[in-house]
Amino acid sequence: MDNFLFDMAAAVTGLLGIVFKALSPLVIGLVIAYLLSPVVNWFEERIKSRFFSILITYGLTAAGLCGLLYGFVVLIIGALPSDGIDSTVKIIYAYFEDALSAVNNFAAKHLAPVMGEETDAESAIRSLTSNLVTRFSLSSLLDAIQAVTGGIVSFFIGAVASVYLLKDKDFFIGLWEKLLVLTLKQKSHGIISETMSQINFVITTFIKGALVDSLIVAFLSSLVLTLLDVKFAVIIGVIGGLLNIIPYFGPFFGMVPAFLVAFFDAGLARGFLVILGLFLVQQLDSNYIYPKIVGATTGLHPLFVLMAVSIFGYFFGIAGMLLAVPVAGIIQVLIKNWAYSLE
Repeated sequence: MDNFLFDMAAAVTGLLGIVFKALSPLVIGLVIAYLLSPVVNWFEERIKSRFFSILITYGLTAAGLCGLLYGFVVLIIGALPSDGIDSTVKIIYAYFEDALSAVNNFAAKHLAPVMGEETDAESAIRSLTSNLVTRFSLSSLLDAIQAVTGGIVSFFIGAVASVYLLKDKDFFIGLWEKLLVLTLKQKSHGIISETMSQINFVITTFIKGALVDSLIVAFLSSLVLTLLDVKFAVIIGVIGGLLNIIPYFGPFFGMVPAFLVAFFDAGLARGFLVILGLFLVQQLDSNYIYPKIVGATTGLHPLFVLMAVSIFGYFFGIAGMLLAVPVAGIIQVLIKNWAYSLE
């Protein structure tokens, strides 16, 4: 019986995976439309045309992403690209290959002598580096090209779908409202509508703000590390920007690889200088950038945020820490509205 249940669960999971993969362009379209909807609404209030609002929003988004990507390329190359796309791509690929080789050499030089005989940690490091080497090998090039091509096609279809979703937003919202009216009583309808509106505010504001804030911190960190002549500054800066989404713990995690690279390459003084530079970036982010972009979107007390990050991180790792704040905010909304419904 237990085997049957496990087999059924595996079959259902596999089926859901296939369905999700097949519908991935639609999911991408929903996510894009969900994130860009507030911007489109802001422009529509001012120019009174939804079509041109969508056009301006997508144009500004594309220009911003291209500009940010170009900035990272400039930091990697150390100057403005001047030798064509092929040469630029080769330089970037060599940059990441050098980073992989540096990680491999660091593990062999500093970790293996400390661990002595083969341990679980050393085995994990060997497995990680082996997997990374395999992913960068020429034998996996065709598979990588196929995966990237499929991802680009799915993203393009999703982007087109998001345009239709934004254009006919009122139509889809009307369908949802009619479904609620037909299936729920008036009081339940009001509670669910209010709850969904609050959850939508928490998720939209947090995700949008966290992504923008992460990109800004990643670029500023990469710039500071580049000015301090730290190897692989862009990779470390991007990692720091991504980890910055995690409240309290993220900035500290992001400083560790930067300090280690600077310390082993140029000594303790350079390591402390790097920590100081990233600390200034974090102060700028904490006091000016983050409050303007994200603000107190969840209404959670800092102690509850710390508890949520710790608990979710313990059970679900890094992914849990990334999702802790919005999930805790949603739980808070559900508890408050449930208590209101009992009155």
